[in-house]
Amino acid sequence: MLFLLNDHIVDVEMPEMHLERRWQSLGCGAPHAFMAQDVVDFVHARLDEARISQRAIGYQEARDLAALIIARTGANSFILRMRPNGSTFPMLRAIPVYVLEVFARGVSHEGDEAADRPGGALSALQ
Repeated sequence: MLFLLNDHIVDVEMPEMHLERRWQSLGCGAPHAFMAQDVVDFVHARLDEARISQRAIGYQEARDLAALIIARTGANSFILRMRPNGSTFPMLRAIPVYVLEVFARGVSHEGDEAADRPGGALSALQ
């Protein structure tokens, strides 16, 4: 399943199974008890922390976060928007799959060296 994490596409096959295998590496505790707002808060904090420390989110971590969001909310995108004061707020969306597919194809044709990875170019997701 394609997922938009900010402006990057990641591909997560069978998100619930992915989450079952990888939830301990996320450091969030048992995600099955999470409500949708808990997931949003957790992912928002993780991405904000990475943004503030100028640390890139790795492709595997991005897939793990995407699996968590998909499994617990059903959304296929998570976007952080900037406020004028520099803080961020999260937005969950259900984007039509064909839009994500077009975006993934477009990104993979940009010539980025990471374009051969599943999900297209992920230059900021090292």
